[in-house]
Amino acid sequence: MPNEIRTKFDNNNNFTITLGALASGAARQSTMISNFPAFRPAALICLRIQTGAVAPTTGTVVEIFLLRNDNIISYSTDGAGTVDAAITINNAQMIGTIVVNNSVNTYFYGDFDTAPLGPLGYQWGIAVRNSTDQAFNAAEANFIKEYVTYLPEIQ
Repeated sequence: MPNEIRTKFDNNNNFTITLGALASGAARQSTMISNFPAFRPAALICLRIQTGAVAPTTGTVVEIFLLRNDNIISYSTDGAGTVDAAITINNAQMIGTIVVNNSVNTYFYGDFDTAPLGPLGYQWGIAVRNSTDQAFNAAEANFIKEYVTYLPEIQ
């Protein structure tokens, strides 16, 4: 009987990233996550954002980017730091977008796979840019920011 390659998932974890009241046009990076010594190649990312008290324009987006840090030569994507902070996105690879409509205080969801962008590297994280035309809801507890790393495993 031939072997099967199955996906082995690690435990779910939460990003440390502050998204409550994120202004239109602003971006925020998560605290970087160590991928050592397991060196998982990819992660599934699940986000829930909430629009604020003023309705955004239908079809505007929330952009999610992958950040990497090699922890060797002090390289980080777009100069990302190691902790939850504001960031300017210039060249980070986009993981995906969450499209919103013109509803106030409404949840919008996105789930993304980092695999198409290559290995996560020694340390990794995400950046979220609010490209809607309104600020997010201010209540941090209304946001979901989860990930699970995984790898293919021969059975």
